[in-house]
Amino acid sequence: MINNRKRKFADILFIILLAAGFALIIARSTPFVGLIKNFIYFVSFPNVSAANKIFQYAGDFADNIKSIVYIRQENLLYKQKNQELSDKLRNYETVMEQYDNLVKLLNVPKIKDTQSVFARISVREPGEWFQWFIIDKGSEEGLYKELPVVMLRDNGQLCAVGRIMEARKGSSKVGLITNSLSAIPVEIKGKRINCLAEGFNSNLLKITYIPLNANVEPGDEIIASPFSSVFNAGMPIGVIKSISKELSLDFKTALAEVYFESDILYEAIILVPKGAVK
Repeated sequence: MINNRKRKFADILFIILLAAGFALIIARSTPFVGLIKNFIYFVSFPNVSAANKIFQYAGDFADNIKSIVYIRQENLLYKQKNQELSDKLRNYETVMEQYDNLVKLLNVPKIKDTQSVFARISVREPGEWFQWFIIDKGSEEGLYKELPVVMLRDNGQLCAVGRIMEARKGSSKVGLITNSLSAIPVEIKGKRINCLAEGFNSNLLKITYIPLNANVEPGDEIIASPFSSVFNAGMPIGVIKSISKELSLDFKTALAEVYFESDILYEAIILVPKGAVK
């Protein structure tokens, strides 16, 4: 009776081991699976050979774990290196953009009896339209109040941006021509119509004192008048966008869009009379 039970137990164990072995064969006997298989075999039939195989598979399994850890570490290092290269690429693109801007600035047309001081915008007014900004040049470079500030357009022409309102030792505050405190004598290019360009804290100028019978149309260019005390006569200011339908007794008004875009303006040019720059 006891022998029959032992025989049944041995048969059941054999079937279990056979099924486990079949599963291990399907699993392609990886080190981890081999370790489990030999451990089960050693528990069932303890012997030196099974113990040696357990240690062998345990070593292989540990080596695989080490390889996984090393590969993960290398992957993290590669990701870090890739991020560094991406940052360097972005920095390179920024430097190239600044280089292109510098090349444009070096080709600035010369204005008679003036010298050009190139400055970078360091601080902007924290408002929607940026009606003033701070540049990184000041009295040390010969700058002073009321000097004209201009920028280079894509067509190679200079256009009016603003004037220096305050000049400190190493920086200056520039008020834009769109500032509500700004008013510039201007004229309609090619038509000799003198008027006034007033800022009102937007990207537009209000052109006032246009004679009632003057032939002014959208698309007409606004330039600095010879009466301007800041900008040289003929300096481009902007372009007429619309004519007001509300007429006064003697004058009409218009809206003009300036040539510069303050939110993407990063460099500026200050025109200084020769001899003033140190």
